[in-house]
Amino acid sequence: MTDDRTLRSIPRVAELIAKADALLITAGAGMGVDSGLPDYRGGKGLWGEYPPLAKLGISFEQLAQPHWFEEKPEMAWAFYGHRQELYRTTKPHAGFRMLLEWGRAMPAGYFAVTSNVDGHFQFAGVPGNRILEQHGNIHRYQCTVPCSSAIWIDDQTKLTIDMATLRATSALPRCPECGAIARPNEMMFDDLTYLPDVKRAQQDRYSKWLASVRGKRVVILEFGAGTAIDTIRRIGVKVTERSLTTLVRVNPDATEADEPAVPIRMTALEALTMIEAGLPESFRQRCSDAVPEEPRWPIFEEGVERHPNGQFTSVCESLSTTKLRTVYSKAWNLTLSSGVTVWVERLDVQRNYLGAMSGMPGSGWDRIESDKAREFVRSHFHGPEPVVIPPKLYDATSESAIVPPLRFAAQISSWEPLGDGEGSWMNLIWFADIDDDKSIKAFVEEALAQVDWKVQAEGYSI
Repeated sequence: MTDDRTLRSIPRVAELIAKADALLITAGAGMGVDSGLPDYRGGKGLWGEYPPLAKLGISFEQLAQPHWFEEKPEMAWAFYGHRQELYRTTKPHAGFRMLLEWGRAMPAGYFAVTSNVDGHFQFAGVPGNRILEQHGNIHRYQCTVPCSSAIWIDDQTKLTIDMATLRATSALPRCPECGAIARPNEMMFDDLTYLPDVKRAQQDRYSKWLASVRGKRVVILEFGAGTAIDTIRRIGVKVTERSLTTLVRVNPDATEADEPAVPIRMTALEALTMIEAGLPESFRQRCSDAVPEEPRWPIFEEGVERHPNGQFTSVCESLSTTKLRTVYSKAWNLTLSSGVTVWVERLDVQRNYLGAMSGMPGSGWDRIESDKAREFVRSHFHGPEPVVIPPKLYDATSESAIVPPLRFAAQISSWEPLGDGEGSWMNLIWFADIDDDKSIKAFVEEALAQVDWKVQAEGYSI
């Protein structure tokens, strides 16, 4: 029976949502229970679904480890393959639709952060560029080795599973690069081989959205987040350190001890249904008038290639390949000699053999090329005006060949605190001599040596 305090809180939450500028949805395992998904936490829940594991005495925490794909790949893929199919065939409950409609009506937008790997936010229609999956996604694949940073989707392979013995009896998914056994791109326990490239791109989008709603009225709706692994809880609590932010904790076990969060002692669907009923008509009209986002590939929202066999694979190049084409979604994690760790994201590399066919450029060409680079950054990168390191002159007295043949335009971010911020990023354009043996790190070191990171990044604080 719902307690009186929860019933009194429902109208308040409906009013907060109707007046909010932005909506942050955070979801733990309890979010999927109303869809009919099992909660594997604890031995009994897992063993009820997979009796062979009860005989072996293997818990969820013990099974959800990458070493099983090497030691017993048929058992590992029976477990993960069965869960993949379960998540694909289970329809997300109606609460997902409500959250999507409310988010679309927010003037400053919305974002969903989840520890679940089921892909149900995507299946419910939330665009991939508005989702942060803290533990990855069971429907994406990667190599168990891993031999490369490739992450892909395989919607062709269908596993045959013998549930009596918990063994996959058909051919197992394999890495298209090296032929090794593949595994889900899901963060497991004691996982040293998980590839975080997709999560990094998602984290970057989330951080920038969070920066954009600073100083606005933000409502955080948290669903089914436990305390054993408190990733989701910590995210909401951190954001509530800002002013004008309210955390609503929806959990059957919520208590007054959760304050200053607003505790709602209900399941996700029960709470959302009651909140929906209490929303004012003006907000309902806003929801009705909101324009749906452009539909996207539901699971893998990054840049992908489709192969003749139907697989989708992330575009992962070596440095030499990168130098021959433009790349918009690639990141390198680098520790500079200063000790600062930075991400180089959204890199544009362009060879500039201009003038070779039509004569050398004049003295004003460096400004023209810089303006072109600025326009590229304005069109493709997030944030204010880029920092530009002009071309170096080969000969200040000559009008010929004043620009080296390679341009880098990149977005560089760091979690090094600036002031009261949590990190910073800058858009940086610089020019350098091409050198196929030179690493991306060397280029970044060279560029950042010419700017004062903390001064130039001022105003980019997250």
